[in-house]
Amino acid sequence: MATSNCKQCGREIKRNGTRVPVFCSLECKGNWQRAQKEQQGITRDWLYSKYVDEGLSTYEIAKIVGRNPKRVWDWLHDYDIPLREREWDVVPDPSIPYQQEEWLRAQYVDAQRSSSEIAAQFDVAPATILYFLRRFDIPTRNPSEVRAAKYWTLSGEVNGMYGKGGEDNPNWRGGVTPDRQSLYSSREWAQAVKVVWRRDQATCQRCGAKPDGRGQFHIHHRVSFAVVELRTDPSNLVLLCRPCHHWVHSLQNVAREFLG
Repeated sequence: MATSNCKQCGREIKRNGTRVPVFCSLECKGNWQRAQKEQQGITRDWLYSKYVDEGLSTYEIAKIVGRNPKRVWDWLHDYDIPLREREWDVVPDPSIPYQQEEWLRAQYVDAQRSSSEIAAQFDVAPATILYFLRRFDIPTRNPSEVRAAKYWTLSGEVNGMYGKGGEDNPNWRGGVTPDRQSLYSSREWAQAVKVVWRRDQATCQRCGAKPDGRGQFHIHHRVSFAVVELRTDPSNLVLLCRPCHHWVHSLQNVAREFLG
């Protein structure tokens, strides 16, 4: 018999087996998860505004909050926010290249550009490009075909990531990923984020860009995340758009701007 107290309501739980129970019911589990989201600013009103008022997709919302699109879908369902049906009758805008079949086919098929590369060019989610690829019946590449067209399997200097380790690698997470996950889900971090967004007036401090509902902004640590005492200090944090954040950690930042 395993006993514990419910993480949400504190009620004593007794269950057969050796596994220690965490919640007394699915309702308590749902309430606890909802409270965690709200601590990060992900409330029903915020989600409704993004999904219904601004018309963002689950993929675009997932990019903003750094979560899986399926998780966003679950939140919409949990908050009883009406889900949109996929609309294939959207009239393509002739002024937007990726919404034109000839241009998109030339870029994706002939030039072998990825949906992510095309999406980055227009500051939209890759899912948006995939939507139009499917709409125009343009066959998408499978993982093997993607790898064959890229540098990932190349060796030596011909590989685009040759010599890029640590902070120079865009996939680097500071070597302390579990610590980051713990911090970014805390109330202390949520409060620091609010302070930085308000202080920096929701503006990228390098290029002056403002959110347009589709881009993604990052909170950048001037002094490395490894310095524990400065992790949530607003004076060590600055708001940057995603492209500028990548630039700050790239070799192009020879003057080490925004780096302590």
